[in-house]
Amino acid sequence: MKRDPETAEYRRIVKNADHLIFIYPLWWGGMPAIMKGFIDRVFVAGEAYTYQGKLPKGLLKAPTASVYYTADAPSWYLRFWRRDADWVTVKDVMLKFCGVRRVRRLLFAGVKDSSDGKRTQWLDRVYRSIAPADRGISE
Repeated sequence: MKRDPETAEYRRIVKNADHLIFIYPLWWGGMPAIMKGFIDRVFVAGEAYTYQGKLPKGLLKAPTASVYYTADAPSWYLRFWRRDADWVTVKDVMLKFCGVRRVRRLLFAGVKDSSDGKRTQWLDRVYRSIAPADRGISE
């Protein structure tokens, strides 16, 4: 896959990015298949990570990433029943493995029962999180 000409430009962009941003809905406990396929084809060995002996070494230059995602389930369900499996996968298994050390999550849960006012609050939160004055990343 490393030599896949269809994803060569995306691999270059991701490898040299200063900050990565992911936006997606949570479907069946994870990101949509099309996004997972993109990651499988772009975050490849020799580009996003390598091994030094038996230890992995991340190759991405971005020290930070932001993950914005929605879920119909309430946040307590994702946290306690699912043990934040979706978040651990993105943050630790994928991004930290590839060298991104600080990853911020903005989860918008309970979408199906949310009001217009709640969705407006969420959009304001997204806007504030990307405003030029906000340069800090926290988990």
